[in-house]
Amino acid sequence: MSLTDLNLSGKVAIVTGGSQGIGKAISLALARCGTDVCIADIDPDLGKEVATEIKALGQKSTVLPVDVTDSGQVANMVEKAIETYGRIDILVNNAGGASGANFRLGRVLRIKERDWDETIAVNLKSVFLVTQAVAKTMLDQKKGCIINIASITGLFPFAGMPAYSAAKAAVINLTKSLAMEFAPHIRVNAIAPGLIDTPRTIKNRTPEQMKHLLSNILRGRTGKPEEVADLAVYLASDAAEWVTGSILEIHGGQTWLAEWGQPDFRDAPKS
Repeated sequence: MSLTDLNLSGKVAIVTGGSQGIGKAISLALARCGTDVCIADIDPDLGKEVATEIKALGQKSTVLPVDVTDSGQVANMVEKAIETYGRIDILVNNAGGASGANFRLGRVLRIKERDWDETIAVNLKSVFLVTQAVAKTMLDQKKGCIINIASITGLFPFAGMPAYSAAKAAVINLTKSLAMEFAPHIRVNAIAPGLIDTPRTIKNRTPEQMKHLLSNILRGRTGKPEEVADLAVYLASDAAEWVTGSILEIHGGQTWLAEWGQPDFRDAPKS
């Protein structure tokens, strides 16, 4: 592999949830390598800020407001991207997250049905809907790359995040199924990050929980969004032409069976 293999000049990418955190880092990293980027995000104002940064790098960027759990909105988003750029070379299914009781309270018996459904929809259903809409174009092109942002919670059991973990585990298996179905023209891979330093990471955890988490990471720190973005650039590039159906872990050596930032969740009050 040479550095020229990481040149993505002339490529067009869609990044869901591309306006903040890991998604923003991936959007900017792709742009630095020559990619025009469509930022598909539910928050168009944040998307516009990232698009401005991308244009300052000399690349084109379009903000496409979308709820990735709505098939109609997804279809319209993909149609606009194709109308604007004529092709889609790279899809990064990054939109996701954990919400409500599922993220904070831990106990299965305390999770409301709406929180379960919302978490499954934004983390799993969205990957299916966006991939289904984009893959048609990639198959016509006979070339494309899909990168799903999963999580190590989908690889190893983590206490306190059942819906999120279940969704990410499903994304990992879906990635492998898609790689088989779309071969040989579309490469499909997933990245499984550990604890990444984003605003949501800090907001949803107490200092005690963060200390507990860091004690389970061999590198002794959280990961940076840019470190995940570097891996995404590699997967999108010609350097990864023989990589498909793979799950790339990036977690600083986070030890298995760690409680995901909730060391006391088993003793949480029942009400």
